[in-house]
Amino acid sequence: MRLIPGLVALLGMVLLLACNPQYPPPEELPAEYTACDGPEDCTVVELGCCDACNGGTARSVASDQADAVTDRYSEQCQPGYGCNLMGCAAWLTTCDEGVCGLERGDLL
Repeated sequence: MRLIPGLVALLGMVLLLACNPQYPPPEELPAEYTACDGPEDCTVVELGCCDACNGGTARSVASDQADAVTDRYSEQCQPGYGCNLMGCAAWLTTCDEGVCGLERGDLL
């Protein structure tokens, strides 16, 4: 019977580690997150507490992998965390040699 509390504790640690995001994300995300046939296959995910214009991190990923990337790599933000409100041009997604990428559009 002493084995059960130990297993419960081990399971809890595994779940905690599985939910722990890896921020900041690596410079190159795994290929399964960034594969594309065209720019329309890609979407932008903001992973930092602030957007990329204000010190955060953005990546272009395969649209069907956006939730997985967000779950794995998003920064854990503390309540009341403040960001600058500087604006910048919108992101444009690209697909170069089967890999999603980003470019900044023009300011209007």
